[in-house]
Amino acid sequence: MEINYILIAVATLVQFILGAVWYSPLMFGKFWMKVMGGDHQCTKEEMQKMQKEMMPFYGLQILLTIIFTFVLAMFIYYLQMANVGFHAYGVAGWIWLGFILPTQVSGVIWGNTKREFWLKQISIMLSYQLIGLMLAAWILSL
Repeated sequence: MEINYILIAVATLVQFILGAVWYSPLMFGKFWMKVMGGDHQCTKEEMQKMQKEMMPFYGLQILLTIIFTFVLAMFIYYLQMANVGFHAYGVAGWIWLGFILPTQVSGVIWGNTKREFWLKQISIMLSYQLIGLMLAAWILSL
C-alpha cells in the first residue's frame, strides 16, 4: 500500500462534512451552542456576521484535518509495513483511545465547561472523533 494523497483529500473532506453536520442544528448544534454560551437568539444578520468571522477558522480546521488524516495514513501504512497485524480500523481505534480520548476529556474537564455539561460535551466530541476516524480509516484503506 502506498500513501494515496487523493484518498487523504477525500477522507479530509468527509471528516470536514461530518463535522459540519454533527455540529449543525440537525444533530447537536443547538446543545453545542448552549454549552459554548451562544444559545441566545440572534437575528439572521448576526448569524451571517458570526459565520463570516469564522471563515478563517474553517480554513484552519481544514488544514488541521489534512494534517491529522495524513498522519493517520502514515500510521496505517507503516504499521502495515511492519506487519504488526493491525487493520486500518485497529490503528484508528488505538489512536482514538490513546490520544484523542484523553486529550478531549482533559480539555473539557480543565476548560471552561460547566460541570453539568461535561458528560454530554465529552460524549458528543468523542463520538464525532471516533466516527470521523473510522470513516477516514475506511477511506484510506480503499
